[in-house]
Amino acid sequence: MKTSALPCLLAAICVLPLPALAGRSAAHVHGVASLQVAIDGGTLTLQFETPLANLLGFEHAPRSEKQKQAVRLMADRLRQAGAVFTPSPAARCSAISVELESPLLQPSPQSGDDAHADLDGSFVFRCQDPAALRDLEVGLFASFPRLQRIDVQVAGPRGQSAARLSPQQRRVSW
Repeated sequence: MKTSALPCLLAAICVLPLPALAGRSAAHVHGVASLQVAIDGGTLTLQFETPLANLLGFEHAPRSEKQKQAVRLMADRLRQAGAVFTPSPAARCSAISVELESPLLQPSPQSGDDAHADLDGSFVFRCQDPAALRDLEVGLFASFPRLQRIDVQVAGPRGQSAARLSPQQRRVSW
C-alpha cells in the first residue's frame, strides 16, 4: 500500500462494524480501553483511548503533589512507546512519534470533580521489514493494573480483524 492510503485505513477502522465484533462499547467504561491498529507499508499507527481512571485511579484535576506526580509518571511511561508496545521483533520497528491528549496533561487542568476524563494516545512506528510485522504485544497491563480489557481493531494489508486483550492475553496477531 502507498503511504497516502493511511487516512483511508484509519477511516475504515472507524466506520466498519469491527467495534461490535470486538465487543467495544462506545461508553466511558472503567477498566476498558480501545486500541486501533493500522498498518500501511512500513508505518504502524496505534490509536489508544482509555478513561484516565484506568491509568491513574482518578479523572479529576490533580489535588495533591502525589496525584500530580502520578500524572507525570503516567505520561512519561506512555511516551516510552517502544516499552509499552512491542511489534514483531523481526519487523525491526522503532517508535517515531507519540502524541498524548488529555485534560489532565494541560498546564492548568480544569477537569471537574465528577468529570469522566479520557486519554487519547497516538503512537507511530516505522518498520524496516514490514512483511515481518505479524503481531503486537501490549505492555499496558503491567504498568496500569486497573486496566482490565483492551478492545482492538486491526486494519492492514492482510485485512481487518478484531481482538480482546486482557492481562492474561496481551498479544494481538494478524
